[in-house]
Amino acid sequence: MGQQKRQNWLTGWLLPIVIGVAIALCIRQWVVSAAYVPSESMYPTIPNPCYILVNKLATNLHGVKRGEVVVFHFPDEPTQLYVKRVVGLPGDKVTVTPTSVYINGKLLAEPNPKISKDNTRGFGTYQVPAGHYFMMGDNRPVSDDSRFWTNKYVSRSAIVGEADFVLFPFNKITRIAQHF
Repeated sequence: MGQQKRQNWLTGWLLPIVIGVAIALCIRQWVVSAAYVPSESMYPTIPNPCYILVNKLATNLHGVKRGEVVVFHFPDEPTQLYVKRVVGLPGDKVTVTPTSVYINGKLLAEPNPKISKDNTRGFGTYQVPAGHYFMMGDNRPVSDDSRFWTNKYVSRSAIVGEADFVLFPFNKITRIAQHF
């Protein structure tokens, strides 16, 4: 292969491919990614099983808010990703009763009819430490959430991003409701 042909091949094919792959990897690392949801803990807000789009910029730009659905590294097994709704913010006192959730003594307003408020287990009061969050699933009777974990709170550094859309199956594509 002549010098000119090799240079044309490099600049015409290889360089754009390498740049494209690098851009795609950067986007996946810092902007958006997909995650698999195998359980029914967030049903019907998130159908199961399904794949969701995780917006990694959202929680970095506006912080983590109560009512937001986020993807995070499970505190008891950090290699696993979980998806839950943020209920308790740093410093909050969360009290779970059979039919309600209270934040700092005030009833948590959850007007979203999709959230099952029937707390069949996991009653108690939880004091959220600084820099951490208390998570609960929308399908509370079956959700494996902060109420039951050994390490009950999710650190800010463990939060990957906001769960924005159901991507697959295609007949379930929808935006995920972010607040109560």
